[in-house]
Amino acid sequence: MAVTPPLTQVLAATVDGCTLVVVPTMANFKLAPAFKQAVQAARLSDSALVVVDMANCRTMDSSFMGTLAGLGRTAGKDGQPALVLINLGPAPAALLKGLGIDRLLKIYPAGHLPDGLGDLSHLTASLQPVEAERNTALDLTALMYDAHETLSRVSPENLKRFQDVLAFLREDLARLQ
Repeated sequence: MAVTPPLTQVLAATVDGCTLVVVPTMANFKLAPAFKQAVQAARLSDSALVVVDMANCRTMDSSFMGTLAGLGRTAGKDGQPALVLINLGPAPAALLKGLGIDRLLKIYPAGHLPDGLGDLSHLTASLQPVEAERNTALDLTALMYDAHETLSRVSPENLKRFQDVLAFLREDLARLQ
């Protein structure tokens, strides 16, 4: 029996006004730009719905969660497509709940799908790796800063959690600029 290697990059496909984005095993700051790019491409392609499949995702870092929160804050507003997470396992769900991100997104645990969302096989058959633009150290630091600033706006407790991270990233941004 062949063993499937763990998914290590973001995959995406858009078919008939719906975009599927598959998040890898470890969602972190290095993959956040590709994830963000996939969702922004869905918005530009006039997708009505962006479905983020979290079945492979076992853990997320705060930068990825902040990026997710930022995209979730604008989803479904001003003509933007709705953003839903499906197949979310207990550990990632606890991470999102702990930071208050669960209030920004529609989340469906494994085995549950949004009403009207049927068979996704036409999307899974079209999945392609998302090749994010090459990011400089400045780009990644800015993304991490924005992600943590977003998390701090989601919940007052998050500001306390991330104040030292924000201070460090501000210094790093100043140094890189």
